[in-house]
Amino acid sequence: MNQLVSEHYDLGIDDIIIQINKGKIDVYDMLGRYVRYLNNNFISPVTLKNYVITIKNFLEYRDIDISPRKFKLKVRIPKVVRKNKEALSKEDIVDILNASSDIRLKTFVMFLAAGGFRAVEALSVRIKDLDLESKPPQVFIRGGYTETRTDRIVFLTDEIGA
Repeated sequence: MNQLVSEHYDLGIDDIIIQINKGKIDVYDMLGRYVRYLNNNFISPVTLKNYVITIKNFLEYRDIDISPRKFKLKVRIPKVVRKNKEALSKEDIVDILNASSDIRLKTFVMFLAAGGFRAVEALSVRIKDLDLESKPPQVFIRGGYTETRTDRIVFLTDEIGA
């Protein structure tokens, strides 16, 4: 933002704030220019959105009111396109297992793959959370460690129970 401000307005941040408060600089025009500047510098849409949120928070901290409705009408932020994440294939998991010589790492990778756990979820499992006698084997995951904050039971593949 500092580089954009100095190039376009030839003022410091404090002077920009004063000019906005006096009504000499349109805050929405300035934010729009900032978005275009960031977009032209090939910043990802997610990063761009985070930068804009930070600037809006800073301006609001400096008592500059930004109407969400006006902001949406006057400032165009690129859409964030979410890509589907692909799971590792069985061959990829086998390659990881074969590349590791540490039995604990192999066990951890196998456990992650068998239940589709996040690392934090797998690390939170206690002995009493495991039921390897049931068919299929199952694991109780406490809600404090899940993304949704709800308890759940995960069924494991037969390879892990053997």
